[in-house]
Amino acid sequence: MMAVSQVFPAEQQPKLKVTGQGAPILLLHSSLSSHKQWLPLAALLSEQYSLWLPDLQGYGSNKALTYSATPEWSLAAEADAIMALLSPEQKNAELILIGHSYGGAVALHLARTQRLNVKAMVLFEPVAFHLLAAESSAEALALTAEVKALSQQMPTLEAWDAARLFVDYWQQKDYFRFLPVRMQQQMAAQVWKVPQDFAALIGEDATQADYARLQMPVLLMRGADSRRAALLVAELLAQSLTQVQTTTLPTGHMGPLTAPELVNQQIMDFLAGL
Repeated sequence: MMAVSQVFPAEQQPKLKVTGQGAPILLLHSSLSSHKQWLPLAALLSEQYSLWLPDLQGYGSNKALTYSATPEWSLAAEADAIMALLSPEQKNAELILIGHSYGGAVALHLARTQRLNVKAMVLFEPVAFHLLAAESSAEALALTAEVKALSQQMPTLEAWDAARLFVDYWQQKDYFRFLPVRMQQQMAAQVWKVPQDFAALIGEDATQADYARLQMPVLLMRGADSRRAALLVAELLAQSLTQVQTTTLPTGHMGPLTAPELVNQQIMDFLAGL
């Protein structure tokens, strides 16, 4: 496993953004995004909760990762980087985890490995692709091949085209083309962390039985218009998690960004019921 310090020297390690007051919630964003994707939700929750908003490695305010032809990142390394941001008091606090896509898979890792004292989780399409790889059905095998092909194609492209390929996969053809130029530039600058994320997601050593051992309430959301690979992962997790509440929303994989009013209302209702 690649150590955090090998990729991100100590002087480049980010700080944790904290806003609001109350019981803590750690919010983990998707690949090629930043903590800013959660700011609308944080604004809604800040009077009742303390929101912890890290930028995951290689994204947001962090130093961009350089190109690597052989990605070898892991969810354990990502978790190490998050833990390094927390004070001893924060590490011991009972908290709620919220994660989207890659951030959702990181949240599952943190809960499964008991790195944090997790009271509950909110997950929007956590892309735990290692669950697909462990399935023997023809559909799961085909979807695993699809995801691996995407992750393997990206490093063969220029940064701009790699970012376009990734964004269009999760959204729709030409979506990247019509984004603001500044956003395109930011994504292209940080795109080489994405193959590392894929390596971590596919290589995670966890099974449905491991996730069945999680004993906390979980809200598991998915978008009706999402990629089948993400939807099948959500189905497998719904079969495994013992205290799961599932909901399907009229949106796609990027629902927390493209339909925040729908997603955030589900989150607030779930939190109110804890």
